[in-house]
Amino acid sequence: MNSTRKTISISFLTQYLELAIQFTGVIILARILTPSDTGTYSVAAFLMTLLHVFRDFGVVNYLIQEVDLTAEKIRSAMGVSIILALIVSLIMLLSSGVVAAFYNNAALKEILVVMAASFAISPFGSLLIGIYRRELQLKTIFFIRISSSICHVIVATTLAFAGYGALSLAWANFAGILVFGIVANLNRPKNMPWVPYFRNIRSILSFGGISSIGSAANTIGTNSPDLVIAKILDMASVGYFSRATGMVQLFTRLISSALTPLVLPFFAKIRRDGGDAAEPYLIAVNYLTALAWPFFAVLALLAFPMVNTLYGSQWTTSVPIVKLLCLAGAIGTLTLFASQVMVANGQVKSATYSQILTQPFKVCAVLFASSYGLPGIAIALIFMECVALFVVSWFLSRAIQVGLQRLFFSCKQSAYLTLFSVVGPFLIMTFWGDQAGETVFVLIAGIITAALGWLLGITLLKHPFLVLLLESLGHAKLLISVNTSIRENLKMRLKTQIKSLLYYLGIFSVFHKLRNRDQLTIVMFHRVLPRTDVRWQGADPEWTMSTETFEMCLKFFKKHYNVISMNQLATAMNGGDKLPNVSLLITFDDGWADTSEFAQALLEKFSLPALVFVAGEAVNQFSPFWQETVYSTLTKNNGGLASLNSALIDCDMKEIELSGKVAMTENDIRTVITKLYGNDFSRLKQLANRLYSHTGAPAAMLNQEQLQKLSTSLISIGSHGNTHQPLTKIVNPTEEILRAKHLLNDLLSGVNVDTMSFPHGAYDDNVLRACKDAGYKYLFSSDAILNDMNGNTDSVIFGRIHISERAITDKRRQFSPSIFAAHLFFREKNRVNTMSKNAN
Repeated sequence: MNSTRKTISISFLTQYLELAIQFTGVIILARILTPSDTGTYSVAAFLMTLLHVFRDFGVVNYLIQEVDLTAEKIRSAMGVSIILALIVSLIMLLSSGVVAAFYNNAALKEILVVMAASFAISPFGSLLIGIYRRELQLKTIFFIRISSSICHVIVATTLAFAGYGALSLAWANFAGILVFGIVANLNRPKNMPWVPYFRNIRSILSFGGISSIGSAANTIGTNSPDLVIAKILDMASVGYFSRATGMVQLFTRLISSALTPLVLPFFAKIRRDGGDAAEPYLIAVNYLTALAWPFFAVLALLAFPMVNTLYGSQWTTSVPIVKLLCLAGAIGTLTLFASQVMVANGQVKSATYSQILTQPFKVCAVLFASSYGLPGIAIALIFMECVALFVVSWFLSRAIQVGLQRLFFSCKQSAYLTLFSVVGPFLIMTFWGDQAGETVFVLIAGIITAALGWLLGITLLKHPFLVLLLESLGHAKLLISVNTSIRENLKMRLKTQIKSLLYYLGIFSVFHKLRNRDQLTIVMFHRVLPRTDVRWQGADPEWTMSTETFEMCLKFFKKHYNVISMNQLATAMNGGDKLPNVSLLITFDDGWADTSEFAQALLEKFSLPALVFVAGEAVNQFSPFWQETVYSTLTKNNGGLASLNSALIDCDMKEIELSGKVAMTENDIRTVITKLYGNDFSRLKQLANRLYSHTGAPAAMLNQEQLQKLSTSLISIGSHGNTHQPLTKIVNPTEEILRAKHLLNDLLSGVNVDTMSFPHGAYDDNVLRACKDAGYKYLFSSDAILNDMNGNTDSVIFGRIHISERAITDKRRQFSPSIFAAHLFFREKNRVNTMSKNAN
């Protein structure tokens, strides 16, 4: 699913950037070239498009759909492509004078001569693009097409300004094809043969012959209006009709052109894998109409402000044609992918016959309607799109069993969605659309209201496209029911985006400096490990942070806080220098070996002090605490629970046989740990040693040497109890607290440890009295508050904010400063009195 979304995203990026470049050129050229210039080039472009079908002769499609594509077949395809290009180039060169005489327009001859040269050089890029499309190498295609488009626009606008008229477009086409070929060959695959092969090409010609006849018929039918108008009316009328067609084809260029190159490879793969194409085809059409039908309906309503704003007042004759062609475009959407699906399904003849049967009638209809002017031709095209829908659907039903009734039913929601989209533009055009000089504002308002209506409709109707949209934006996983979960997800994502905006605008920072000026923030970390460390696998994610994320935290602290040491805090508590504004103290709990191995080096890198709370008996202990060891054991999908039960028997705890899932979730594991609470602590410790001894991992806890290494001018050591049991669960907490203090004092060669954090955050009045009697001056809880340093601080228990990697990273597990800021800056401000709080 991720690779498919990435593929579609690159395709859309290519299409939209290319369209933006080309459309910029069109807007500029519309104000330089006359309708007659545009019409003249359109007639020449028809001949170029028609001959291009035979120049390509289905070679690119052959390369894409061929199941066993060998080097010999590629060389044969090269031979066919070169021969056909030279033949077509010669035909265009020889016919240039005849075409110019037929339309009594001398400029056509020069244009066709330049186009003939374009055909001669085209094979050097077109064949490679087929290989890239087959392999879905869309990044390479991106660079090829964008380079070609930039060159095309630059040459066209430069020559148009120089007064070359319609000929400027012909030379721009030549330059674009030349650059296309150069860039394509710069990225040429290493195993791609250079030498063409002129034998054994019958299979290619056979495939291409059938395919090209259908494509030629389609090209003639599509471009017949321009040819008829040029002969019966005039070149200016061709320009108006061409401009209207170009406006309506914006959808094709915006959406379907990005998807069309993927349709044939996608459905060809379904065929190769033995899959059924019917359901994927209906889904694709449903998605397509969710965009196409609202687009055409809104464009029809906003045709005048759209044409006037983009192209200028000289093109307003095109407006009625745009409105009529929008209906034809909406009907044509239903069969847009049909031919390629039939080709991918191995039924090239069906795709060809469907074109041969409809396109001649289209030409006849246009000829008949030409006597009624441009509107008559547009109406004839609407009628023929209806005919084409019936014919193509009949062939499609034979190919993949998708008939008209099934097709219409799959698009029912898209029709309702269209109604939601047109309400706003309809009201704006009704009450404001006739305001002279305000077409830009009318257009903007119409587009905005249409977009809002579309979003409202797609949500209320629960259109399947909403799922695709949310997935593409990374806002949701695959949703089966698009209701409450979507609203909650959107709400969450909206909050995240707002937080990000406020942070990067500096608003969070200003708020923090004003609100938290006199507050002391104390943060609490536990484990810090590289993701490559063997201990990372199985470490409890709630209490473990990667070194990369920890480093980002330290950078954040330096930017937004004045980081203080425990000595500075003690001085301030004893009436000395006040703490600087927005102070922060970094603390660690438990006494993990990685605090010395990894966290200390990063603290020293940024010259930041910290306070490390160590459980006395954890020093020189090889295994982690029993909870972490059990967690690590149960993260193994195979045998984790069995290993735990075996260890329970070995530790004389066989009465606690546990059962559960083979692959356990985090909640499952925490449920097991909860069941083990209350057992004899010595046995639980023995269980941890038994389980950890089989992992082969390094020591989990600090040894004495590492502890002494930690005790520096930057880092202070505090107590975290002796056995790491909750002090509220111990019968005699005074003994536990004193033993921890004496043990740490001895290990640190007489350093007086007078700070303490409560194991598991548990404390009550009894624990607080025991701490005071044992000589601890500064007590730290796990209450997630900011510490108000104003006034009397004699009886304060300092609150600390636990920092979990999961709480401060985005969905990609990347550190997010805006999320981290919200996690810290908005905490409750409080002071907890030692004799007024009872907590467990």
